[in-house]
Amino acid sequence: MKRIVTCVVGAGLCICGAGVVLGQSPGPSKMLKIYREEIKPGRNAAHERVEAAYARAFSKDNYPYYIGLQSLTGPSEAWFLERYDNYAGMERALKLADMEPLKSSLDSLDAQDGELRSGGRILICTYHEELSYVPVPPDLAAVRYISVNTVRTRPGRAPEFQEMRKLLNAAFEKSGSKQRRAVYAVNSGAPMGTYLILSGMNSLEQMDQTPAVSMPDAFGSENLERYRKLFSELVLSSENTMFAVNPKMSHPPKEYITAAPDFWAPKPAKAAVSAPAPAKGSAARTAGQ
Repeated sequence: MKRIVTCVVGAGLCICGAGVVLGQSPGPSKMLKIYREEIKPGRNAAHERVEAAYARAFSKDNYPYYIGLQSLTGPSEAWFLERYDNYAGMERALKLADMEPLKSSLDSLDAQDGELRSGGRILICTYHEELSYVPVPPDLAAVRYISVNTVRTRPGRAPEFQEMRKLLNAAFEKSGSKQRRAVYAVNSGAPMGTYLILSGMNSLEQMDQTPAVSMPDAFGSENLERYRKLFSELVLSSENTMFAVNPKMSHPPKEYITAAPDFWAPKPAKAAVSAPAPAKGSAARTAGQ
């Protein structure tokens, strides 16, 4: 996981407020930095071992917490989600990663990790509460899967995209959906007009749940027609990717470990105790009895 990034603020966008993405706050983080790594075929296990070494190195130096994700659909990728309150916090982390002895550890791991990756990208994103659907407070320590919908819209059409999301969120509410959807706008690292819609799940069984009211009925004919029109005019592409949370590739806060130690910090399995070898000649003596 390469820890070097140039910070660029998207035109007309700014960061404000504070939030916690990895702690037990009532809402999503105000800012995310996401490392996306494309993993070479057949190298996932080796990559996981290197990332576990990264996590151990970061845990010794007060580096910001992050969660590692492994793709279940789409290309073979690993994503790492870091929380920041602002760009100043991001700069402090960059300076920390450039200090010894952490720097030497990261340089060595970067060389190993580079052999396992076929490409990558770094994104800086900000949370948009007005576009999101968060009906209940999240229990982030219990999230095991995250669905990411990457939506690219036509630039300069933010007001219409906001209208589209509000129509959708109103339908979610009428349908009785409890599945949270946090919307982030990508400020840097992807084309302008790119949004990430993150939805965490404790289990994939949540995707089998049938809403109390169907989405078409929840929309209503007029709002559904308006939503479809906005979608066709604004959205250039939309792609869903399912990820599994990988605790071995994560640097979680203590609250996570306390809440679910068996998942976030499982104890090493005890080695099986082998039965002592029989004394020389004992088999022959037993056979002769």
